[in-house]
Amino acid sequence: MTIAFCKRHAVRLRESGRWLAAGLALVGLVACGGEEATKDVPPPHAVTEDAVGYFCSMNLLEHSGPKGQVLVPGEDRPVWFSTVRQTVAYTMLPESPRVLSAVYVSDLSQVADWRRVDPDAWVEARSAWFVVESTATGGMGGEDPMPFSDRAKAEQFAQQHGGRVLAFNDLTEDYILYPSGADGLQPAGTGMTENTDGMMERM
Repeated sequence: MTIAFCKRHAVRLRESGRWLAAGLALVGLVACGGEEATKDVPPPHAVTEDAVGYFCSMNLLEHSGPKGQVLVPGEDRPVWFSTVRQTVAYTMLPESPRVLSAVYVSDLSQVADWRRVDPDAWVEARSAWFVVESTATGGMGGEDPMPFSDRAKAEQFAQQHGGRVLAFNDLTEDYILYPSGADGLQPAGTGMTENTDGMMERM
């Protein structure tokens, strides 16, 4: 083994070490960025006595079943919803803000009875699992997507109450905006009504 070979090998090791250090630093930055992104997501609010549904203008505490809240950048108070369908519908309507800080729905994985939700149990809707087309009804009396943070519990619920399990991105506009039964999908004061087929239309 020559001295020249040893020198070349030492140079390659130093260069490899620099690349490795740079790579580890980059990974660290990415990881920190992910932590910062997680910290930036605001937590859900507690349902208060004056919480009123955006579409139905009714007090949330007067209804059973899962609820929803949307947090909008720059707003201190959440937009409240009496049902999960209304919550998801808000994210689909063209007049709603395009940027949303968080979309929370009641987490049924943490309760024994879907009609009696835990006011402190929430899950980010965009990472939740939903049981659709089941026999369970929402707070407005219509069929409502039943949200779970735990997919296994969602599957178990579907076995007991019928329906199928979908991710947030699989909830279609046809299913959410045009339900077979009325769900009060009209924001107060907008002149938006819902006909007998469940389709929303402007007056």
